[in-house]
Amino acid sequence: MPQIIDLQYDKICTSLQAEDKFKRKKGLQEILKNVLNSLETKDEESSLVLWEIFHRPVIRILHDPVEACRDLALEILKKFLLHLPCSDKNIVYIIPIMAKRLGCQELVEQSEEVRLKCIILLRAIVQKYQENLISYFEDLITILTRTVTDKYPKVKKESCDCICEIARAMPSNFYTKSEVFVKPILTNISHQHYKIRMATVKSIGEVLLFGDSKLMETVAGPLAERLFDQSGAVRTAVVEVAGLWMIDLRDRYSWWYKLLPLLLTGANDIVPEIRAKALSLWMKAGEQFIKENETDQKFKHKLDFLLEDLPHYPAKIIRPNLGCRTIAQQNLHKLVPAISRELNDWMADIKVRAAQLLCILVLNVEEEVTEYLPKLLSPMYRACNDEDKRVVENIELAAEYMGFFVLPKVYCDLILPTLEENPTSGHLKIFASILRGSERENLTKELSRIGHLLQENHICQSRKIRYQMEILSCCRSTLDVCKEDCSIIFHDLFIAIFTTLAMSSDSLVEKSAISLLELLKKTENFENLNELFDKHVPLILTTMQESPESWEINSSEFHIFYACIVYAKSTTYKHLHLIHPVFEKTTNAEDDKKLRLKQYILLSDYLQNWDKLLEENSANAFIEFANIVLEKMIIPGLKWAAGRTAEAIRTASVCCLCALLSKIVDNCEESDKEKEVKTFSISVEHFGWLFETVRPILVTLLEDDANKTRLYSLQAICLVINIGQELSYITEEHIHKISPEIVSRLEDQHDEVRLAAVEALKEIWKVLPKDYDLAFYYVHIEYVYSKTLIHLDDPGEQFQKLTLDCLMALVKVHPELLIEKVENSRANFINQRALDQLVEGAREHLKKKNSKTN
Repeated sequence: MPQIIDLQYDKICTSLQAEDKFKRKKGLQEILKNVLNSLETKDEESSLVLWEIFHRPVIRILHDPVEACRDLALEILKKFLLHLPCSDKNIVYIIPIMAKRLGCQELVEQSEEVRLKCIILLRAIVQKYQENLISYFEDLITILTRTVTDKYPKVKKESCDCICEIARAMPSNFYTKSEVFVKPILTNISHQHYKIRMATVKSIGEVLLFGDSKLMETVAGPLAERLFDQSGAVRTAVVEVAGLWMIDLRDRYSWWYKLLPLLLTGANDIVPEIRAKALSLWMKAGEQFIKENETDQKFKHKLDFLLEDLPHYPAKIIRPNLGCRTIAQQNLHKLVPAISRELNDWMADIKVRAAQLLCILVLNVEEEVTEYLPKLLSPMYRACNDEDKRVVENIELAAEYMGFFVLPKVYCDLILPTLEENPTSGHLKIFASILRGSERENLTKELSRIGHLLQENHICQSRKIRYQMEILSCCRSTLDVCKEDCSIIFHDLFIAIFTTLAMSSDSLVEKSAISLLELLKKTENFENLNELFDKHVPLILTTMQESPESWEINSSEFHIFYACIVYAKSTTYKHLHLIHPVFEKTTNAEDDKKLRLKQYILLSDYLQNWDKLLEENSANAFIEFANIVLEKMIIPGLKWAAGRTAEAIRTASVCCLCALLSKIVDNCEESDKEKEVKTFSISVEHFGWLFETVRPILVTLLEDDANKTRLYSLQAICLVINIGQELSYITEEHIHKISPEIVSRLEDQHDEVRLAAVEALKEIWKVLPKDYDLAFYYVHIEYVYSKTLIHLDDPGEQFQKLTLDCLMALVKVHPELLIEKVENSRANFINQRALDQLVEGAREHLKKKNSKTN
């Protein structure tokens, strides 16, 4: 080496020992610039000469108080060591110094960047020296167990990577000391930076791969928590590590039960790429298991003779290979207790993951799940009541998968007794899901048991919305799977569906129930719902004949009867003999007045919506029904009693009477169109009894406190008078008794009652007999005219107009008297125009009358 260069190198070495920090720094920079830049071009001998010249002063700089100097020194050492051949003397001082500065309890190296460069240098040394570092292994442990917990994230990450390098470089030594790395590494498992968490997961993977697999007990839990990590990269790392262990871990067969949840949970990740990776690794693990166990005779027998594809298997699901299925089956007994426990955990994410894991496990263990069904059902029932929809959806899916592999007889023996004893929405949801996955032929054998349970009162008569939806789900699953084979339980299914419809108070439940009735109709080959109702509703009504008088407003039987009237009206018209006993007993029951009122309202609606009767048999049935309704239901309800409920019952009863009378009028037949002779569905004799019975009651009800009762009473009087006129029953005596009561209602405090009174007054005086004696009954006519005329000055314009119309209609009764009354009291009226119209109308009527006489 030339003397000039030697002097230059000596000068640099001297500057490295100077007290001035700037000189030391400058010396280091000169080494980097002038010496190391040409290092790549030098031969090995020249490089070793340079190393001998510079390495001691540079290594001493590692203790320099100036951070920049230490930083440059580390860079110089790294370049030298990467270029020089491996030699223990090259690193004899470096690693111990690092151990002193980085591995002490009290950190010597304060600079984060310098600590980072130290670990980078250490990693480079490990990569190059490999097993030559065995003598420094304890120092490496000291350094890395300290730096992996460093506050600086980059130091943490580099330390994790360095530990991985050591594990690969010195596997034998690492195996014996692997435990000391685990706890320090795990301190970073929940670090705020996702890259640190990811590096931590990967380093744990390497530690166990090259270390003691017994550490699985320590690391499995923290790794499982990272399956809930917000970062997809971290979750991917967990899946990759689990897959690596499944294939390469030494004692992996002993740890399947720990590895399965880590890998299979990833198969349900929200990220498609993670799901695909997890399934791919799982399949590889299964394939490797097959290769490793080909010599096992029992396993080989399965491999040769078991079907590749099952005839009844979930759609769009790829069946796991035999290796995967065998691994899952062998470890299910260890996983079931943990899954059962976690399904009821307080943390939502844990419950979701447990439910997802159960889904994929069922697909892998297939019929083996039968043995563990008793242990799984209870936690599944509870999980179905969870507030988190994700938990419920996955539990439903798991139950559906179970239906594919568990025989209906087996799960019915387990579920039906539990449902019988303690039915909840969770029980029903699981049952519906398992039914949905069942095979048709096997399920058909259990239909009688299923149908009998679903139609039981304590099962299908709940008012809880969620419970009702699950009852309907059970019915739908049964129909969807067995279709026409359900014929043996069609009536049971109808009872369950119709009862749920009757008990529902939610529009979604109602919509779902009606949809199911449509499905049942289609399955039974009926053209419409009326045909379906004609088959099943009479049987339901028959069961209600026992003791309807004991019903209450909240009785299930009442709600079912109500639904029969509302939804199956046309069917009930054909079976009036089943309807009227219920109405009769419930409208006369004194125990529950609210029920009684509700039944009167229902009866009113039932009568108002009665279709026009055309067939003779229907007409006869209506006559018989009408007689019973009048005599045993309506008339008892019209009688006065104290109390608001009794008042409402009177109102409803009068409304029923109006509806019935309207239906009598609507259903009359014009037997002779030219003569317009009408035939009513009520005889004169029976009408006479009706009229004489209700007339005094209606007259009394005109004074009722309820304005609706007064209004309906006036309408009922009009209808009765109209029917009586057609039957030629009404006499002047009837008119004289009713008319004053109607006139008094012209002063009513409610306008709609006053308006109805005007109309009623007009109607009642239309039916005067032809031989009416005006002279003899003069006082009655005068009373009506006098009381009505005064309302021509009423402030209400509508009432004023109707009053005038009424008087114009009454002109024909006694026009002379009306003219006299008007002229004598004209001065007292404001509405002179109305008086003129009345007088003019009366005179025209007299002219017509006189012209006919002449």
